[in-house]
Amino acid sequence: MIGEADPDEWSYVAEGGKHALFRYRGADIGLSGHLLRIAKNKLARVSTTCDSCGGWDSTTSTKISTTSMIPKIPAIPVRADTTIASIDDTASQEFQRQIIQPLLCHRYIDLARTVHLPAYFCAQLYHRTLANGLIPPSRLPSWKSDVINHDTTVDINEGVNALLLRDHTHISRHRRLSSLGNTTPSSSVVLSVEIKPKAGYISSSPLVLPANRCKYYQTRYSLQQELMQMGQIHKGWRSSRSRTRVDEACEQDYQSTEGSNIMHDEAAFIPSNYSPLDLFSNNTLRMQKALVDLSCNMQNNFRVWCNGNQIFGVGASPPTDSDCQIILQDIFPSFGDDSNNDAVNRPNLDSKATLLDVIVATVTKILDKESSLLSNMLSVQQLDWLDGDGAAIIYERLVHLCNGSNSEVEALLDAAVLIPGDAFSSTWKEFATSDNNDWRSKHSTSSPYMAPKCNALPQLLDEIHHFQSYLREQQRRYDSSFDEVCDNSHFKCIEFVNKLSKDACIYLLQNWLLSLSLCDVSFFVTFRFLNEFNAVDGALKDVRQTCDHGGIVYCSMQNNNGELSTRRDIAVEYEVKVIDCDPKPAKKLRDRREVENAFRFVSKKRIDDVDEQVS
Repeated sequence: MIGEADPDEWSYVAEGGKHALFRYRGADIGLSGHLLRIAKNKLARVSTTCDSCGGWDSTTSTKISTTSMIPKIPAIPVRADTTIASIDDTASQEFQRQIIQPLLCHRYIDLARTVHLPAYFCAQLYHRTLANGLIPPSRLPSWKSDVINHDTTVDINEGVNALLLRDHTHISRHRRLSSLGNTTPSSSVVLSVEIKPKAGYISSSPLVLPANRCKYYQTRYSLQQELMQMGQIHKGWRSSRSRTRVDEACEQDYQSTEGSNIMHDEAAFIPSNYSPLDLFSNNTLRMQKALVDLSCNMQNNFRVWCNGNQIFGVGASPPTDSDCQIILQDIFPSFGDDSNNDAVNRPNLDSKATLLDVIVATVTKILDKESSLLSNMLSVQQLDWLDGDGAAIIYERLVHLCNGSNSEVEALLDAAVLIPGDAFSSTWKEFATSDNNDWRSKHSTSSPYMAPKCNALPQLLDEIHHFQSYLREQQRRYDSSFDEVCDNSHFKCIEFVNKLSKDACIYLLQNWLLSLSLCDVSFFVTFRFLNEFNAVDGALKDVRQTCDHGGIVYCSMQNNNGELSTRRDIAVEYEVKVIDCDPKPAKKLRDRREVENAFRFVSKKRIDDVDEQVS
């Protein structure tokens, strides 16, 4: 039991493609600092069912005496016979517990709690959210009941399952501070940064199609930026994006162009300079550059919250300079008292840029302290031995082995991706509770799955390995023999793929889907400055975070212009948590070939550019 399920106490926060998040605003201490994550299709479906039963007056958007029908929310016990199709949230939790936690280290992932919500509670939440006009226009189609698959009926007496998550825009007080008699922080500001890092590697699979070999030279993220600029792909977040430092710089350029009649196009896409290779480089300067690039052009990869309210990133109204000054004054109260260091109140200071510089510098320091997170994340991402092109080819081979049944293939893969190998399970028991867990340092491979016996499988993997060595030796430089080497390796791999068994195909696609999951996660870096502590007095030692509490790190604040600096290192309490670690459904493979074909436009553009230069 975790309290009364009153929809008035939950407010819409954000959403993704499938799920919506609602923050608890009530007085229950047990629910404070938590979010509900509910599938939008379930909300729409139960709303339709409740409407047809007369339990909701949609014309007035008011509750019709249903308080007695809303019981306390109990946690759902997972039955042994539960299938993936019946409780997808439970499958996601098992995937995170058995697969993701051991790979990334369990201190970076808080497992959610599966809860049961009455149908009428969900219906009221659904109608209130729509009535409040909070949903971005680009997301509205996913909330419409007419696009929901009604094959699965909802019993209004049954309700639906959801996940109760920790709200990572808040931070728990470090227990070390309580032992020092410090119960009230000097700063009331809690800053939280959500980063979606994307894939931190460049494709090196010989299964990449000849028309898509631009993948050998740039990250997938950079290529997608080009495709968005060309208008070949479109992202839903663009219609609700906030203004960035790049937008403001462009406007200044236009305004300073004398006699120019050019108007700034708010809809024009501005590619980001961010490179995931920098963030995953394990080099502090490159990591900071990556974060600076993200903060300059945030898109949907960088968002900032202050005390639970979003202030930067997609969906946010940017704070005013006055708002930023108030935040900076709270973080650095001594600046207001020190005439020699009164940077915050200088009229020529760009408070917004200064705040972002402070955030970037602090997050860089924290990620450097918790370097194993990005290192482990990259190791799992690199289980993509196939590239999307190769995954489509092997998926088609598996469909052939299953007598043309896509549904059978997808059922096999959805089940297989949740099941670690026996050796990995024993590894988890040994290391998952260790605060010093670095899975990669103890094992030669990041794959949690057991390779089946199939002669063609090691042959394929050996050829992939040889080709990757070739790319490293060539440093991905193009020469006269490059296409020939790529063609030969590609055709060899196709021959091996045509000899793969069903289990071998499943193994390869298991790892590709796992890599895909880690390429699409986000993580929160949440922190608060402790001005009362400094590195000199030694009262508070810097420590990495554990499963039980966050970490402590010391930061010296100085922006790029040297205007903002402290005379001492300031202690910062922090937490780093990974979110959105759900398993990717195998149905994503059905249209994968079409998705990957978009990259041929980048290759064609480059060929055309070369031809123009030659002519």
